[in-house]
Amino acid sequence: MTYLLDANVFIQARNLHYGLDFCPAFWEWIVENNHAEKVFSIDKVADEINAGADELTEWMRNNGNGLF
Repeated sequence: MTYLLDANVFIQARNLHYGLDFCPAFWEWIVENNHAEKVFSIDKVADEINAGADELTEWMRNNGNGLF
């Protein structure tokens, strides 16, 4: 099964329960499953994350190759 993640998954995860520094395993799971071709997103989501200009934007730039 393949999953398509929307912006809400990334933004609420960062803001609520899975902060980048608090729960790195969540973010690693996204990257690992993207490499396994099970998790993807779209360029419009990348645009929304990029507009935030915060640590999530930096994470996306470092780990989002092929994800969006």
